[in-house]
Amino acid sequence: MRNPIKSPKIVLALLALATALQAAEPLKVISWNIEWFPGHRPTASAAEADAHMKASQAALKELNPDVFIGLEIRDWAAFQELVSVVPGLTTHAVSHFTDPTTGEVRPQQIGIASRLTCRAATSEFWKANTPNISRGFTFAALEQKDGELLMVYGHHLKSNRGDPAEVALIRQDQTQQLIAHRTTVEKAFAGKKIAGWIQAGDFNTNHDGQFPLCTVVKDMTTAGYHNSWALTPQSERLTWRGDPSDRYKPTTFDYIFTLGLGSPEAKILETSRSISDHHAISITLPQK
Repeated sequence: MRNPIKSPKIVLALLALATALQAAEPLKVISWNIEWFPGHRPTASAAEADAHMKASQAALKELNPDVFIGLEIRDWAAFQELVSVVPGLTTHAVSHFTDPTTGEVRPQQIGIASRLTCRAATSEFWKANTPNISRGFTFAALEQKDGELLMVYGHHLKSNRGDPAEVALIRQDQTQQLIAHRTTVEKAFAGKKIAGWIQAGDFNTNHDGQFPLCTVVKDMTTAGYHNSWALTPQSERLTWRGDPSDRYKPTTFDYIFTLGLGSPEAKILETSRSISDHHAISITLPQK
C-alpha cells in the first residue's frame, strides 16, 4: 500500500501548514522591574544575590519572552546571566547611568534583550532640562523576519519621592524627551521600514487620578501612543504589589505603550513576591 505521507503534494501542503503556523506565533514582549536585581537591595550579600539570580532565572525561563525589558538591573553582567537561561535571548543594551551627586554607577540599570536581530542599540541620559533629573532610557532597533524594524525603549521614570509638583514636572520632561527621540530615530533610519514603536517600563504613575499633577499617560496618548491598559479594569492591572506594612496600596506603575502596532492589550504575568515587588507585564504582537 502506498504511504500517503510520501506524496509530494501532501508533503508540500504539510510544509506550507507548518510554515504558516510558525509565522502565526505571536511575539511576546515582557517588561519587568526586578527590584534591585540581583539581591533585592544595593548592599546585597553574595548569597542574597545568588538566590535572587536563581529565582529570577527560573521565572524568566517560564515567562519565555521574545523581547525583554528588564529594570533595576545591577549591570550588563547580571542582565546577561539572567537572560542566558532563555534559548535565543540575546542582550542588546544595558544602561550605565551614574549618580548625579557621587558619580558612581547606579545599581538600577535598564536592559533590553530579544530573539530578534538587533540593528542598533544605545542608552542615553535624560537631558538636564529639569533640576534633579537623573537616569535615562535604553533603546534598541530590532529587525523582524520581514525586515521591518521594531523600535523598543525601556525606561524608569522619576519615583514619587519628593514634592509632587517637582516630581510631575520631571516626569513630564522625561516623557517629552522620549516622544522627541522618535524624530531622531526616524532620521537615523531614513529609508528603512519601521513596523512600530514600544515604550515600556516603570512609569511610577498611572491614569487613575492617583497623581493629579502628573500628565505622563495623557502626554503619551496625545502623541499617538496606544495605552495597552486602556481597557483593563484597575483591579486587574495592579502591577506594583504595595508595601507589606500597608503604608502604600497596590497600584499600576508599569506600562507598555505602542505606536503603529494596533491596539494590543497588556496583561499581568504573575510572579513571586520573593523575586520582586513588581509583577511582569506583557503584550503579544503578530510575528512578521
